[in-house]
Amino acid sequence: MPPTLGLIGKLYLFPHSDRRRFIGLAVIGVLTSLISAYYYLRVCDDVDAGRRTAVESEPWLDLTTAATAIATVVLSFLPAALFALARAVLKLF
Repeated sequence: MPPTLGLIGKLYLFPHSDRRRFIGLAVIGVLTSLISAYYYLRVCDDVDAGRRTAVESEPWLDLTTAATAIATVVLSFLPAALFALARAVLKLF
């Protein structure tokens, strides 16, 4: 299970949804997670079956992918910085 923002949010939401009587919200979250898992697993199936076409790797694309992956993991473990940024932006409006 990847430690990303989506997973962390679901881990906080689902256990507390029954205490606050937000069962409908939890059901919607579970259903959308199942739909997402279906599409993610289709990609894995395509890779295993060898149906993907070869893609040339470009250095700038590799750098962008690595930077966004690192940012996602770092923000998952340090969400306070992201929340502070969101508060600062909200004060502008």
